[in-house]
Amino acid sequence: MARNPAALLAVALVSLTIISCSREAATPIPQQGVVALSEQFTGDFALIDINGEAVSAEDFAGKVMLVYFGFTHCPDVCPGDVGVMSAALNELGESAGDIAPIFISVDPERDTPAVLADYFAFDDRIIALTGSVEAAKAARTGYKLFAQKVALPESALGYTVEHGRFFYIADRAGQPQYAVVGGVSPAELAAILRRSTKVKR
Repeated sequence: MARNPAALLAVALVSLTIISCSREAATPIPQQGVVALSEQFTGDFALIDINGEAVSAEDFAGKVMLVYFGFTHCPDVCPGDVGVMSAALNELGESAGDIAPIFISVDPERDTPAVLADYFAFDDRIIALTGSVEAAKAARTGYKLFAQKVALPESALGYTVEHGRFFYIADRAGQPQYAVVGGVSPAELAAILRRSTKVKR
């Protein structure tokens, strides 16, 4: 389960700027829950994909990155947000090719490449990443994302992971620009991405 996402992000932000509505998009960009990020958000990561191949932020230079942190054992929030990611790509149509949709696990001990491959078999456009505990923590640091294990002594799962719930959008140079609080619709997320892709590197 995620803690209050707005409160968690506010602690880490240096400046907060709400994105204005886009007149160009059929669906307006939300007036709340979309936050401009400072340069303290580096967006750096060095992880592995479902094939065990090394992947870093530099591999997506030239594309707008849509980054979401979650885990496959999440019972409800993460599956819903992953579904929004997939549906937003559908909303974008051909322009979805300008987007690198990335899922980074906050539970690398359970989310092995094989587990992620099975979980994301429904949409191979989503790039699922994991790695060592240290590498996963470093990735979260680059996005200033809170995450921690919480024991579930009476559950067969053993533990869950509380984490911030955001869609991060990084520009074509890999610099995080916006954090979108989870709960937006696919059309709203697509509108934000559509405007982001219009900004050239």
